[in-house]
Amino acid sequence: MSEATKSTVRTRFAPSPTGFAHAGVFRTALFSWLLARKHGGQFLLRIEDTDQVRLVPGSLEHLLRSMKALGLDYDEGPDQKSVALLSEKYGACDPNLLPEDGGKFGPYFQSQRLTRYSEVVEGLLESGKAYFAFETREELDQQRKISDALKRPFLYNRHYREYSLEDARKRVNSGEAHVVRLKMPTEGSIVTRDVLHGEQKWDATTQDDFIILKADGFPPYHLAAMVDDHDMEITHVLRGDEWLSSFPKHWCLFQALGWEPPQFAHVPNVMGPDGKKLSKRHGALPILGAPEMGKDGLLTGNESPGFLDDEGFLPEALVNYLALIGWSPGDDREIMPLEELTQAFSLDGVGRSGGIFDAEKLAWMNGKYLRALTPDAYTKATWPFLEKAGADLSDRMLVQALLPLEQEKIKKLSEAPATVDYLLLDSPEYVEKSVQKYLKVPGAGAYLAAIAEALETLETWTPEVIESTCRTVGAAHDRDKGEVTHPIRVALTGREIGPSLFETIAVLGKERLARRFGKAKELAHG
Repeated sequence: MSEATKSTVRTRFAPSPTGFAHAGVFRTALFSWLLARKHGGQFLLRIEDTDQVRLVPGSLEHLLRSMKALGLDYDEGPDQKSVALLSEKYGACDPNLLPEDGGKFGPYFQSQRLTRYSEVVEGLLESGKAYFAFETREELDQQRKISDALKRPFLYNRHYREYSLEDARKRVNSGEAHVVRLKMPTEGSIVTRDVLHGEQKWDATTQDDFIILKADGFPPYHLAAMVDDHDMEITHVLRGDEWLSSFPKHWCLFQALGWEPPQFAHVPNVMGPDGKKLSKRHGALPILGAPEMGKDGLLTGNESPGFLDDEGFLPEALVNYLALIGWSPGDDREIMPLEELTQAFSLDGVGRSGGIFDAEKLAWMNGKYLRALTPDAYTKATWPFLEKAGADLSDRMLVQALLPLEQEKIKKLSEAPATVDYLLLDSPEYVEKSVQKYLKVPGAGAYLAAIAEALETLETWTPEVIESTCRTVGAAHDRDKGEVTHPIRVALTGREIGPSLFETIAVLGKERLARRFGKAKELAHG
């Protein structure tokens, strides 16, 4: 089946709240969102929280805030009531991030769907397609040791596969610890179909009877996600290709239940610079700042900076960049706003090899988006970063006039404070090397005095008139090119590099220039 054969496309994003979701997770979620939006379908959010031991308080709200920041709205998913019921586990969550009504296929937390999973498991037991197993942890460890000694992958030995269901129930009712396993084919091939990988054949002897209900009464992902995808009428499941090896299990589960599986697309993973898959505990790159997770699953006490709130990337630039990791529109387009991405997206453009998350390429793309902002939009986006950096924002008009001067050069909003803070001071902090090079030389003091006097008498205050005046004075002092501008820039900004000198002078105004020239003449020679 192709992506367009169904009249209603329904996709889902199903994260686990065992940590703080990273950029790689959101890339795959974005693919699902784009596919649903392109075909006028629905995009669902489902929280897969059957791993109750590793739940991380605060991770749900962080997830919701990150989705909102990226513009990944969902049509069905957690609502205010369902989240409130789980607040003791997840921590407080801003209700404004949640709809009042989550949708008709809820609840959208797997921990609230245990009755449904029990029904499915019971049906498999009664039909003889699943069975109770009673091995202790020690007995299973012994089986693994035997496999290791034989240098073979561990496969459960199916000891209880043909055990009487009646006898098994007696042991269960007596309180004996147990799990439930699905009966997998023991010979021949298991044939699966994937949108990206096509038809694949798996040797049945390499697959074991996997657990579909754990000893704690919770189902693992292998059962819960498949049941939810069926019940929620998901048509397309997009997930990382690390799940490809588990695909035979899921395919056989659908067959055992007599359900038509959705279309699966195992998409390439997002890799870190080291070539390893991004995860919550390896190379985590959160959308918004979040506590750092150690490899042991515990919080380290450090904070991982977020792309949007700490680094200063624009949401539209980050979305654009994420979409191009593992997908191509089929041509050389790179700058693609969300509407254009939605129109162009197709599973046909998704590749099979993992893409590297390149921070430099993202910064380049973000710079493109920043330069396209109007001055007002740029100022609005930059303001929180100026406040965080403690910049002097008392003269709002001055700040608004200064910010666009560097708009063409910065790649991240977090760079903005450093581009204007020195211009907001009464006197800049001078770079000693620049002072020695341009101010501590014969004639520098006289030249700056002449520039200051000429600018003070100007009646027309525009960058063009200011430039003409400075160059006229420079010529009178036998200066050309850099000898005209560099001493002025160092005198006014303390450094050799900066935004357009004459536009900067126009923005600073005569009063501020007088103070800066006065300080510079104290440092200058002659």
